[in-house]
Amino acid sequence: MTTDLQPTVEISRFGLAIWRRWRMIALCVISLLVAACAWLVLGPSSVTATTEVTVNVISTDPFTSQRTSSELIDPATEQQLIKSSEVLDRTASKLGDGATAGSILRGLDTEVIPASTVVRISWTGSDAAHAQVVADTLAEEYLDYRGELARERQQETLAPLNQRRDSLIDQLRQASSGRTTLLNELNLVYSQITDVSSLATSGGTVLTRAADTTPSASPDAVQVLAAALVLGLLLGTVIAVVDDIVRRRVHDASDVAAGGGGPMLARLRARSAAELAEPEDRDALQTVWHRQRHQVAVDVPVILVIGASVGAPVVEVARALELAANMVDAAGLHTNRRPRAVPVPAEEGYAVALSLAPRAHVVVLAAEAGRTPVRKLAILVEHLRAIGVEPAGTVVAHRFTDTTEKDFSDLLEELADAGPKAARAVMADRSDRGDRSDRSDRSDQSEAVR
Repeated sequence: MTTDLQPTVEISRFGLAIWRRWRMIALCVISLLVAACAWLVLGPSSVTATTEVTVNVISTDPFTSQRTSSELIDPATEQQLIKSSEVLDRTASKLGDGATAGSILRGLDTEVIPASTVVRISWTGSDAAHAQVVADTLAEEYLDYRGELARERQQETLAPLNQRRDSLIDQLRQASSGRTTLLNELNLVYSQITDVSSLATSGGTVLTRAADTTPSASPDAVQVLAAALVLGLLLGTVIAVVDDIVRRRVHDASDVAAGGGGPMLARLRARSAAELAEPEDRDALQTVWHRQRHQVAVDVPVILVIGASVGAPVVEVARALELAANMVDAAGLHTNRRPRAVPVPAEEGYAVALSLAPRAHVVVLAAEAGRTPVRKLAILVEHLRAIGVEPAGTVVAHRFTDTTEKDFSDLLEELADAGPKAARAVMADRSDRGDRSDRSDRSDQSEAVR
């Protein structure tokens, strides 16, 4: 069962990674959109004008062909004909203004529509009006040149027929017998001459002039922006997934488990001391001590709270956890027990934490939501286990705004609504301790552990 669920779990984790890094994806999308807009404004642009023509077939054997006109059209031949030196030179000469065959060829593109006799002639340039003129002129010169070739082909076909006709006429004048056969053959030749003479020699007809249509612009702004949007989403998603793989952060219980930090004891939503009085966080903190207090039999149990990374809210978590633990004990059977929480920020290094951990009754790790690397959590756990200390679990919390002792005193007043007797007991106890409650002094922390 575990094996079957693993792919689903991984896909879900990557989905969460993408969701948590939406700012990264948005940044990629915005960056590519800005780059696309800049390219549209500053980059090269062009317009393409297109003329459509239909061509007449130039047949070498007009009497035996049984194929359709579209089958008699050779696309490769027609495209080469349009790009021939004759057509390009004629077009350049007609355009004038310094136009050359080479400049016309560079912007020329041709296409023969399959199963038809329609040919598209497109020309791309920087000016729309000029592109339309060039495309239309190319089409005209191409059709004129095809017409000339058709007439030459017609004359080549008629020449032997005319010779045969003249020969038959001479034979009829001299023949005294067999005239019927000669007449029949002569009639056949006349019929062939008529068929050849009736062949179209115009080359073709213009269907749609470029001047009558709107040239297409390149690049297309809509397509470029859409491509930038899609590429930005894909690139941002890939970066988000790779970032999660390479620099996985602690967000939830699965991340804590991946770092070996034991169970996730609580995930606090508060970002200030005042918000810790919210029912969800208050219950989460008290639940942490409910899970641990039955394993501790001393009157002053010490809870060592170790930061897993620089910036983790160790002091705030320690104070909040101490308040919650005291309220739990004051409201229950252990009214004389006063738990103490000692914070050890990651900024002080592993040595301090490792020297205090063996003497603490409960060791809790503090990770900053979305910022503590799973790798850092794993290293801390590995150090603790090396000296025989198994952490009770991990509390995941956001970085708090600047907090003072007064903030936590105000927090106690807010908590009084949830348990007046317990709150009064904790407040009285903290009043007796006075300045000694400040955990920032490391010598006091060591004394509390001892």
